[in-house]
Amino acid sequence: MKLIVTIDVEEEGLFRGRYDPFDVPVSNVPVLSRLDRVFQEWGIRPTLLLTYHVVRFEPYHDLLIDLKNRWGAEIGAHLHHWNTPPLRVLPYSEPIPSELIPEDLLTQKMNSLLEAFNPIGVSPLSFRMGRFNMGPKMFSVLEKTNILVDSSLAPMRRQYGGPNHLNAQIDPYFPDPANLLVSGSSPILEVPITIVPLTARLGHWLERLRTRSIFPEAPISWFAMNLGSLPIQPAWTGLRRLKSATYLHRERGGQVLTIFFHSSELIPGSCPQHPTAEHVDRFLDKLSRFLTWLHRSMAVESLTLSDLRKTYGP
Repeated sequence: MKLIVTIDVEEEGLFRGRYDPFDVPVSNVPVLSRLDRVFQEWGIRPTLLLTYHVVRFEPYHDLLIDLKNRWGAEIGAHLHHWNTPPLRVLPYSEPIPSELIPEDLLTQKMNSLLEAFNPIGVSPLSFRMGRFNMGPKMFSVLEKTNILVDSSLAPMRRQYGGPNHLNAQIDPYFPDPANLLVSGSSPILEVPITIVPLTARLGHWLERLRTRSIFPEAPISWFAMNLGSLPIQPAWTGLRRLKSATYLHRERGGQVLTIFFHSSELIPGSCPQHPTAEHVDRFLDKLSRFLTWLHRSMAVESLTLSDLRKTYGP
């Protein structure tokens, strides 16, 4: 199985619902070094997905390049569209769904983000949209860039204001740009984060219930997120569920395991799950124990997102 570890390297405050475009503290970034022991022990080659304000903070440039070299990591791009320039007031509450943002504005924001990487000599090939808010409009923006792999879909989830990923595929695939949930001919490889439905076609049936208005959307989304799926995401669930979900994914023929977490989750008080230093330590211990179990239980190869893209051909 291919193991993809992605880290959204971003500012603090988002877990408290703050989308202030001018208050973007990034003091959490140096704490990434706490991952060094477990990454070195198991040869983890993470993909660091940097937001605009992280990559623009010059004092961290040397640290980020050092981590890239030390871990054999990849540096990719992570668009927080609410605070990446140009900023324009729109008649919606933040975070504005990407499908409601004019495509020309999304394009300008994406260009600002990619240009911010020039001082560190990186041209990102991998990408994640903030809040997993990837729809056809944003995907069409990606197609105009050099991005080759995206990891912005969260299966069994329906995002605020859309898009709907309830029935998203689990393993990587090349999507249809007009409908990202089905296979198509795009050169951009989609690598969803791994969330396993309890039954293989549960997402399909929930989507049918939703489109036929048999049940309200809110209960369907709640069921899919809380009862109908097992996320292989260390920041979201316990070690026992992580193991069970991994076995289930493998038994169904899963070839790629994609996990993610946020850099800000490594400092106390930055997210509801980690209010104290002890909670952060527990998370890091759980991550270490999961990776140890994973490597001892099955054959695993750690790859970056763009390295995975190479395995799928030109």
